[in-house]
Amino acid sequence: MKMLKIRADSMGNALAEARRLLGEDAIVLDTKQFDEPTMFGLCKKQAVEILAASERPQHIPEPQPVAVATSQDSRQMAVLQQQIEDLRRMLREMVADAVETRKKERPQTMERLIRLGVTENVAEAVLSGCPDSPEEGMAAVAKRIRCTGSLDFSSGQQRVALVGPTGVGKTTTAAKLAAQYSIFDKKRVALLTLDTYRVGAVEQLATYARILNIPLEVALSPEDGEALVKKHADKDLIIIDTVGRSQRNREHILELANFLRAARPTEVHLALSASSDPAVRREAVDSFSIVRANKILLTKLDECPQPGSVLETAVSSMMPFSYFTYGQNVPDDIAVAESKTLAKFIWEGAL
Repeated sequence: MKMLKIRADSMGNALAEARRLLGEDAIVLDTKQFDEPTMFGLCKKQAVEILAASERPQHIPEPQPVAVATSQDSRQMAVLQQQIEDLRRMLREMVADAVETRKKERPQTMERLIRLGVTENVAEAVLSGCPDSPEEGMAAVAKRIRCTGSLDFSSGQQRVALVGPTGVGKTTTAAKLAAQYSIFDKKRVALLTLDTYRVGAVEQLATYARILNIPLEVALSPEDGEALVKKHADKDLIIIDTVGRSQRNREHILELANFLRAARPTEVHLALSASSDPAVRREAVDSFSIVRANKILLTKLDECPQPGSVLETAVSSMMPFSYFTYGQNVPDDIAVAESKTLAKFIWEGAL
């Protein structure tokens, strides 16, 4: 918008000047009348002053031509897109060739472990410097699996707590251990359960306890656990069955830790299912470190889809294996973990 102040001797002349300067669409915003001195200030005459404006744009830009792609431009664009796609295809082929070449250069022992479910990094670490033969490969695997052997009663009573995620078979395993040590090793055994949450858990253990003719105690609080351990001070072995806890529920695991502090176990075995994902097992190892688990009891070996994942657990956990189970039969289907036995299972997929 352009604005001008125009003075004239009459309103008509002022408006005419405004239209001349601003165009026919000029509008008057303000008017003022005043006396204008003349003859050296001796006389005065009437005059007017108007404030006029125009809403017409002062500059209308020239319309710009719209760029229209020519057929030559389209052909150039199509050629460029094809070149990009060719480069992508070449890169994919180069990566695939590199992977295939790497596979061909792998020792047969390493290739076998990878097919069995061992990651390439772990396979390389385990077989580093190992001759490429099945016997040497199995021996190298056995060296990376630490086992503790059976329970040692030379220092007195053993109190073995079984902890772990839900559904790994802790209660059945507790019954198997009780049967093994009471029937075959003639040890005085008592069962103590902290699992009062799961429907049927106590009844299941009570059935086993009646068959084995051993006592079963139920602890409803940490104080109960402490008192019941003292009650069975004459026993050689107290097996403590615990409620399954999600490895992602820190609050529940801390609650379990309070129970175990009162029961004072001499060993805490982390029960892990061989049928679960290796990543789940690694997460459980980290989570249950709160309860000071110091051994791994591997369950459901007969359901393991990838035997090599057992080696993954052995290498990543840094904890030794104590026992492994391979079925539901009580008192059978449980064995003391041995490096050579587990290496054979990993290598051949069978016990």
